[in-house]
Amino acid sequence: MSERTQQMSNNEAVLKRRMLLGFGVGSLGPGIYSITPSVLLLYFMTDTLGVSAALAALAVALPKFWDVFSDPIMGVISDRTRSPWGRRRPYLLAGAFLMSVSFVFLFSVPESLSPRASFIYVLVVYVLSATVYTVYAVPYISMPAEMSKDPHQRTVIMSYRMFFAMAGLVLGSSLTPQLVDWFGGGRAGYSAMSFIVGGFCAATMLVAFFATKNAPAAPTPAAHAPLRDQVSACLKNKPFLTLISVYFLQLAGVGVFTAIAPYFFVYALGASASLAGGFFLFFFGVTTLSMPVWVAACKALGKRGAYALSILGYSGASLAFLAVDQATPVWMIMALASVMGLPFGGIMMIPFSMLTDTIHFGGESREGMFTGLWTAGEKSGLAFGPLIAGLLLTLTGFVESVGGAAQSASAITGVRIGFAAVPPLFAVASLLLLRRYSLSEPAGTAAQGAASDTHDTVQLTEPGT
Repeated sequence: MSERTQQMSNNEAVLKRRMLLGFGVGSLGPGIYSITPSVLLLYFMTDTLGVSAALAALAVALPKFWDVFSDPIMGVISDRTRSPWGRRRPYLLAGAFLMSVSFVFLFSVPESLSPRASFIYVLVVYVLSATVYTVYAVPYISMPAEMSKDPHQRTVIMSYRMFFAMAGLVLGSSLTPQLVDWFGGGRAGYSAMSFIVGGFCAATMLVAFFATKNAPAAPTPAAHAPLRDQVSACLKNKPFLTLISVYFLQLAGVGVFTAIAPYFFVYALGASASLAGGFFLFFFGVTTLSMPVWVAACKALGKRGAYALSILGYSGASLAFLAVDQATPVWMIMALASVMGLPFGGIMMIPFSMLTDTIHFGGESREGMFTGLWTAGEKSGLAFGPLIAGLLLTLTGFVESVGGAAQSASAITGVRIGFAAVPPLFAVASLLLLRRYSLSEPAGTAAQGAASDTHDTVQLTEPGT
């Protein structure tokens, strides 16, 4: 190989790494956006706005159920789009601005509103915010399935995305409670936090728009089947149905875990809500750093085997928190958070890599449709989580108030069970379903992937080549 050819090859590899990094950075904003309401919104409504736990849970959950309808529709729209920027990228630009503005309004509740009016305000704004989030997220998540035909390469692409998504979860779960405290708490503290976070989200999402200018993409098909026929065709994809059912159960448990975390630290451990930020810093921090571990595990064990291992590890670590009480040192709590974060990385990354395999198994250019159904199932799972958390709080006697109130022993027990025991129950149920996933990777994929330098030499195959 001549020196010039070698230089061109090196330049091409650098461009590809830059593109993957830029694409991955686009997950920072959505990561922050998705985790912040999951961690703070229920607690914000009960302990700052004075909304009952039952109504607050509805306000958190109903917008996600709306996404069951809006996400597949957005998938079809992006599949059918024709523009100089391709099928997906125009929505990255629009979604970046609209989602960030809606986030500011979500946590900027007027002080004049009563608890009931605050509930209506949050519900309406969250529905609108969830909709514009869909405008960005569905096309964005559809892109990796178009960027390569090779299953292992798609795992690498997804590892970039999930690394930054996990970094967003770290920032959203650990920094936002601190920002609320820094700005004095209450409505003003939450509002100030939303302006800072909203602006940062917009900036990172715009990076993905510009970085993917030359990303491989499938052309818009000349003809399209009716929406009902497309949904029917996707639902006949058995590996896809199994995978989305597995992920739904896991995220229902995760939704309980994140929604009830501030209550766990305030009422069960007698600490401040900001300690939850420290917990999530260690938890999601290790999750973020674990991405290469799970890429390697997928090579060695196959995706399904690595996925099952991550589910078992996460369940065991979660149950350990049943033994945590007010006498437990903070360092031990953070150590347990770190242990729990390692297997959680597999739960977050591997199903998205498996999703691209099920899309290719379908054999037609329906990346947006599949992704829309996937994100609808994902959000439905996360919606059930706060509902279960709110129901658990209500049944065990939790008392809502502005500024917090003393809670009964039964309410604290409910908080502890919701934080440590409910998520593993959902995870184990998902593991039983995972046994039905039958889609095998092409022969030799793992071995070929093991022989390559995954992050530096990934080849992004143009669709159709």
